[in-house]
Amino acid sequence: MTHSQSNNNIDGNQKNTASVYTPQTYAITTSTKPTMLRCTLSVAVASSLLLLAGCGDDDNDQIITAYPTSVQSVSAFNKTQIDNRFGLGNTATPAAKCDIKIEKVSYPTKGAAGERTNATAALMLPSGDSADCQGDRPILLYAHGTTTEKVYDFSQVGNPQNPAGSEATLIAANFAAQGYIVVAPNYAGYDDSDLGYHPYLVADQQSTDMVDALDSARLIIDRQQQANNTKYTNIDDSGKLFISGYSQGGYVAMATARLLEQQGKPVTAIAPSSGPYALAAFGDSIFSGNVNIGATRFAPLLATGLQKKYKNIYRNTTDIFTINYSNTQLPSLLSFGELVAANKLPDNALFENNPQNNPTLDMLQPPTVPFAFLGFADDNYLIKTDFRTTYVADALQNPDSLLAETGVLPAANPQNNLRKALKANDLRGYIPKMPTLICGGNSDPTVYYDLNTGSMTAILQQAGAAPASNLNITVLDVDVRNNRGAVTPIGSAMSNPWMSTTAIDNIQSRFTTTLTAVQNKAVSDAQQAGVTDPTLLAQAAGAAILASYHGGLVSTSCTQAAREFFDQSFTAL
Repeated sequence: MTHSQSNNNIDGNQKNTASVYTPQTYAITTSTKPTMLRCTLSVAVASSLLLLAGCGDDDNDQIITAYPTSVQSVSAFNKTQIDNRFGLGNTATPAAKCDIKIEKVSYPTKGAAGERTNATAALMLPSGDSADCQGDRPILLYAHGTTTEKVYDFSQVGNPQNPAGSEATLIAANFAAQGYIVVAPNYAGYDDSDLGYHPYLVADQQSTDMVDALDSARLIIDRQQQANNTKYTNIDDSGKLFISGYSQGGYVAMATARLLEQQGKPVTAIAPSSGPYALAAFGDSIFSGNVNIGATRFAPLLATGLQKKYKNIYRNTTDIFTINYSNTQLPSLLSFGELVAANKLPDNALFENNPQNNPTLDMLQPPTVPFAFLGFADDNYLIKTDFRTTYVADALQNPDSLLAETGVLPAANPQNNLRKALKANDLRGYIPKMPTLICGGNSDPTVYYDLNTGSMTAILQQAGAAPASNLNITVLDVDVRNNRGAVTPIGSAMSNPWMSTTAIDNIQSRFTTTLTAVQNKAVSDAQQAGVTDPTLLAQAAGAAILASYHGGLVSTSCTQAAREFFDQSFTAL
């Protein structure tokens, strides 16, 4: 998953093939005239299309056109193509009910520092004669997982040459082909965005980006219907809004639900999966030595985004990153494998191995995750030891209550600027008021389940026990091995229709079957290569599970769970 993954999406899924069609572009335009004496915009949507500079200043009568909202046709697939050419046979994806048409939306948004920029999103439209494919249709707002590749484009459904292809195809088949209108932002910094970085896990920016994409997509649907565009005339926004996402996207989905709730905008239900919700505790755990798989991808994205937001994480990139890697910028036009080959990033070595004469780091307990050794090297590691030492010193002095086992909330008074920033973007304490499914797998080597989903579960259980809490939250662990696989209903969740069906059992059973198949294939491949030693065969099986767990096994199972959770006929709130 991490070291050799060719699509460079740490949360990606299997490859697939399908045709991609020639794009056509439709722009939403509005006439603009500069005003000298006052800032007024007469067109209702003009605020999202124009940026006025020097407005009201007679000496600087200037108008700056920012980023227009536009739509581009990308591809179309019929039901037969979706069922037979998408390569999703092992993902529990149901047979397509609808044909789908893929559009790409360009829209204005803001970066982490509030700067004006643009971003793009996939807009997937169901079509066909079935009642499931026309008329009032629910919207799925989907947040994708982490990638380091600039060219990531969720509109590239069925295109194995794009790093978004596998995840986009999975979502298209599971939602758009089942009758959902899907809006899936690529995020600022990716695809055609002019932003030179990505505001990774900056909660307010990422949630605003998602809402900007949703508003722009709804605007486009309305305008294209008025223009009698046949792709749009047979569908309508029903008012039902579902939000989902995986890994980074699970975090973004939850942050987006929080923003919409704060804005008083209705959300029907949400299904965040495998997200780093307890961001501050997660950071402390990694810096203490429990280095996760994919750490060298996440760290540069996170440091840059937080620096743009708070401007105090470092003075220069050489303050945090070792000299070999201090000039590497993400997202990149190179794949992660190409970055490693060019010595622009280490594969997984985040920290120096056994630094000498460092009493602060000597105070740490040994790592508890068995693969942590992959995150250390004698040289060619990513984060400077003195930066790590300063961080750890504060974590020891001002511990996160979750890691100190004294509670579940972040440290009350962190002093380190990075720890402050992580705390500011930690989602512990958010209590979703809409029906919610939180999905994940307990052995996740990339986003630790007990630390993130577990802490959220404890907080939500406590909130759900309060009188008149009116919570409807289900926490699902898809991995039943080792007596795990808990299904935790909170509030009124036991009354959800799927609780009286075999849906959850089927999700967990499919996960186990697929995991076993991955394990058996790894052993078979090793045996065919001449390996006979039982220890080496077991290691091959373990490595295969480690590589597949987060980005393949859990992601497809949680996609299935989200779809079935949303299909419970929730009413629009």
